[in-house]
Amino acid sequence: MPPEIWSFLEIDGEKLDDTAYKMAAEARRTAAILNADPCGVIVSPYHFTCPRHIKYYGLKKLYLLHATTPFSPETIAHLLHEAATLFTPKMILFAHTPLGADIAARVASSLKRGVVTQCTDFVIEKETLLARKPLYKGKVDALITWLMPPPYLATIEGTSLEDVKLSTETEPEIIRRALPPQASHTRLIKKWKVPSSSLNLDEARLVIGVGKGVSSSFMGTIERLAEMMEAVIGGTRIAVYSGLIPLERQIGTTGKWLANELYLAIGISGAPQHAMGIKEVKTTIAINKTREAPIFRYATLGIIGDLYEVIPSLITLLEQKRNAAS
Repeated sequence: MPPEIWSFLEIDGEKLDDTAYKMAAEARRTAAILNADPCGVIVSPYHFTCPRHIKYYGLKKLYLLHATTPFSPETIAHLLHEAATLFTPKMILFAHTPLGADIAARVASSLKRGVVTQCTDFVIEKETLLARKPLYKGKVDALITWLMPPPYLATIEGTSLEDVKLSTETEPEIIRRALPPQASHTRLIKKWKVPSSSLNLDEARLVIGVGKGVSSSFMGTIERLAEMMEAVIGGTRIAVYSGLIPLERQIGTTGKWLANELYLAIGISGAPQHAMGIKEVKTTIAINKTREAPIFRYATLGIIGDLYEVIPSLITLLEQKRNAAS
């Protein structure tokens, strides 16, 4: 039988987390490199039902690990350890999220294996599997291999994950495994959502950037947009000098380098120093009234218009969608 590549699929309450679908696609991509079968692994309560559209990710098997234990990184890692010992996958992949990185380290320790973190790709050289890991803010790549036998463990950098579906369904074989409860040395006391405004720029999925085209009197409107989008506000060096944002939220070669899901550039001309700081962003949307603004060279989508008209219209649209969903 072909070896198996496992992707740990995180759940959020009663549904799969957004990263789970990206990790399912990553299992398929990595399995193609290793001539292996892509598989997903979910640690969940007994009543959990996997959504139908997971069938569009090409998984051969879906392992559903159940237990009555209250789930924590410690107990999830124990269940994964038990399953890996039983089914012997060749590789176990985790999204490099706070939970994924925590569990990956615990599983690696219990299996006495190494784990390569924040990988962006895998390659085969001279029949040896190598993990590609960026260093020095992406200026160079390191190729790292594992010295111990499988399972190989790795976490995948979020910016390298893509939600790539197939056009046809694949019915995965469902393997349910009830595992004995594990005594935990920790328990969850409290869980709360951190306001987006308190996140660092490199922690946020969405970032709004402001430039010299934004007036101080309009920042309240920008903050309202950021609240609705659950985004963090950053900006250019001129925005810092103008007092629109604090120094720690400056974006560019002399500030923060972004690798977020979405960057909304508002009133930013696109100087090279700023553009270098957003080159790793997955999707950039730029709003500027000057058609020749350099920022449009780096934008996935460009909106040529007056930001003082575009932003209120965008807020109105988001409010309408929010009201329709409630």
